[in-house]
Amino acid sequence: MARRSRTSVQEEDTELNMTPMLDVVFILLIFFIVTSVFVKTPGIDPFKPEANTAQDWDPGILMAVNAENEVWIDKRPYALDEVRPIITAMRDENPKAQAIIIGDKDADVGTVMTLQEMMQDMNIVTRVSTK
Repeated sequence: MARRSRTSVQEEDTELNMTPMLDVVFILLIFFIVTSVFVKTPGIDPFKPEANTAQDWDPGILMAVNAENEVWIDKRPYALDEVRPIITAMRDENPKAQAIIIGDKDADVGTVMTLQEMMQDMNIVTRVSTK
C-alpha cells in the first residue's frame, strides 16, 4: 500500500478565464451600436439661392427638392405622392423630430410648398432652407 505524502502536492498552472470579460465587452459593444444615432442625408446637394440670414438647426428629417421636382430622402428620390409614408415611418421612429426642406433654386415653389403643407398636416415642425 503506497502512501501519499502531504508535502508532495502537485502544482497546477493557473489560467485566467477570459470568457466573462469578453461577455462584458460584447454587451458594451452592442449597447453602443444600438444607442448610436445615425446621420441621415437627403442624397443630393441642390444648388441653393443666397440667404440674407441663416440659423443653425438640427433636423431629424432632412429632405431635398431638386430642379426636376424629385424629393430626396436618405439618398433616394421619391415622387411627391410617395413621400407621406416615408415621413410617417421616420416620425414614428422619432416623434419629436423636426424637419428641414432644402429646395433647389430651380425647383417649383409649388412642390416645396406642398411638401411643407404635408409636414404641417402631420404636425412636424418644418423649415425651408436655402443654406
